[in-house]
Amino acid sequence: MNHVAFDVPLESIEEYRAKLAAKGIEVTEVVNHDDTPRQVNPTVSASTFVRSIYFFDPDGILLEFASWTRELGNEGDVRHRPATAADKERYLAMAGEARKG
Repeated sequence: MNHVAFDVPLESIEEYRAKLAAKGIEVTEVVNHDDTPRQVNPTVSASTFVRSIYFFDPDGILLEFASWTRELGNEGDVRHRPATAADKERYLAMAGEARKG
C-alpha cells in the first residue's frame, strides 16, 4: 500500500492543514496535482484536478486529505502511471519543491 486518501471538501483543505500543523503534526504544504509533466504546481491552474496534503499517522502510514477541483471521467483524465511505494521519496521531494514555488 502506498497511502490512504480521504476525500475532504475543497473549501476546507487549508483549514485542515492548519489544524494538523497546530497539533504538531508534520504536514506538507497543499500540493496542487495537475496535468503538467511535473504533475504538481505551486499554484492552482486549469489543469489542477486535486489539491492534497500529506502526513503520517502514529503507525507511520502515509495519509492524504484530497480535495477534488473538478470531476474526472473524461478521456485523457488519467495520463500518468499510478504511484507505488517506490515513489514515496520522489513524491515527498516534489511536495517540498512545490512548497518552495
